[in-house]
Amino acid sequence: MTDLALISNLHFLRPAWFLLLIPFAVISYLQWRSGDLGRQWQAVIAPHLLPQMMVSGSQRQLFSPLWVSIVVIPLLVVALAGPSWTRGESPFAVDAASLVIAVDLSESMGGRDLQPDRLQRGRSKILELTHARGDAYTALVAYAGSGHTVLPLSNDANILLHYLDALQIGMLPKRGKSPESILPMARDLLGEGGGTLLIVGDGAPEPSIEAFRTLRDEPGIQVIVWGMGKTQDELDKDAARGLKSSALPLQESGLIALADAGGGVYRRVSGDDEDVSQIHRQIDQHFELSEDSSRPWVDGGYYFVGPVMLLFLLWFRKGWALRW
Repeated sequence: MTDLALISNLHFLRPAWFLLLIPFAVISYLQWRSGDLGRQWQAVIAPHLLPQMMVSGSQRQLFSPLWVSIVVIPLLVVALAGPSWTRGESPFAVDAASLVIAVDLSESMGGRDLQPDRLQRGRSKILELTHARGDAYTALVAYAGSGHTVLPLSNDANILLHYLDALQIGMLPKRGKSPESILPMARDLLGEGGGTLLIVGDGAPEPSIEAFRTLRDEPGIQVIVWGMGKTQDELDKDAARGLKSSALPLQESGLIALADAGGGVYRRVSGDDEDVSQIHRQIDQHFELSEDSSRPWVDGGYYFVGPVMLLFLLWFRKGWALRW
């Protein structure tokens, strides 16, 4: 962390302790005045004789109980106030970000503009992402005209693979394309800890876009939309090369609008693993930000205990005392 970040994060966990400095300042001032022997005797002794009658070694010297206490007591108050500039580890934090993957099982996902088809390509991409995440908690939901939970949060990649292989187009009871139907399930699965909702699909109707705007009020849930398929321009280029396909074009504008409505990001499927790397980084970055906001602040007052104790050792010296 940079020095500027440390300064900007500096605050006090118990600032009310600084109120002790008010009576201490008053008492120290009165003590300082009482140690001024010249002020005490100037009304009795002639001014030209007073300096000759003063004895050195009063508590007005720099190295004296009074001046050392002026250093010790504020340090003690600062320690009690609990200065803090960094966060510690939360005992309730999980090791990695929670992820809910929502897979579109509508008929358009059977398009063969991606080989072998959009659903199979999406499945292989999800497997790459799961491998990159290791044993992080992941849930699987599916939607067409309605949404359904396939697998609750689990850190067992083998179970996820088993359920992911079972996903088939037409297996859900209601036809259509309603990604908003998985929102209640995503909220329940991610819970208060938050996480990322990853939507793997090829389009989104207008009602879905409006429904996703409610996620803007839930900063703990990040939305990532992963587009599967080719746009109309790309299909036309394929057709010009003799690669005809009956697949409907990717509704990229709808997916981008869906991501924007949820305050998230859109990523397009790629032929390499660049899209997987981008999404993986996005999930981890959101987790780090969310975890940082929930981690407790470290009480830095303990760092002042050592210097205060060392200064207090001076009071073991013979004759080292303050008469308040």
